[in-house]
Amino acid sequence: FIHMRDSLQETQRQLIETERLATIGRMASSISHDMRHQLTAIMANSEFLCERNLDVEQAEEFYQEIRAAVGQMADLIDSLLEFSRTRGALSLSYGSIEETLQKAIRSVQRHPSAHGVHITLCCEGDSDGWFDPKKLERVFYNLLVNGCQATASGSGEIDVRLREIPGGVEVTVRDNGEGIPERIRDKIFEPFVSYGKENGTGLGLTIVQKILEDHGGTIALADTIQGNTTFRITIPLSQSAEDTPEAAANIVSNKISSTK
Repeated sequence: FIHMRDSLQETQRQLIETERLATIGRMASSISHDMRHQLTAIMANSEFLCERNLDVEQAEEFYQEIRAAVGQMADLIDSLLEFSRTRGALSLSYGSIEETLQKAIRSVQRHPSAHGVHITLCCEGDSDGWFDPKKLERVFYNLLVNGCQATASGSGEIDVRLREIPGGVEVTVRDNGEGIPERIRDKIFEPFVSYGKENGTGLGLTIVQKILEDHGGTIALADTIQGNTTFRITIPLSQSAEDTPEAAANIVSNKISSTK
């Protein structure tokens, strides 16, 4: 029995190590591919900018291409940092979820994937409370960009609905894309799972889930059929900063520290 126990423990250790190495390999492959793609664009457009016979319009176009590539690299780095942060990274302030949604929609409409995509927003009830506006804007931004990339060019539609529920708000994001394949529906919130995007890192939905969990909220794939994918998220909102999930976590942490 001792030999069998030791053998099982060793097998389990090897499986954990193999999975850890596989995860690191997927992450390195995904990140290096995306970084190389953006660096290639930066190098090419930088060389074009060195030409002396460019007019102002051409120079501005190359500059904007470089700026966009740098911005995408910065987004990737931010995603990796967000993926590694602990719960204590929230910066809570009192505000409106509706205003944060509107800001995210305006940002997405400047994204290349949003060209030809019609985004509508419908709000019902109060959405004021304590939350991290920058983090939740990232949640909405990631979901909306995913929706834009899933829809057909020129005929994309995304319907966003915000409504007040007891203790917080519920937000649904529906797109008229092709839907998510059944084989990955149970894995879409896992790191490095991506579908239908040439340069996707597979971290977008993982970060969305993490930020919502930090707020005490949830996200679920409510529906996905041909021509319709809907995500439903809930966000608890407190009228007092002392009642937020972060405040409760800090209280627990302080109690643990005081007993040591």
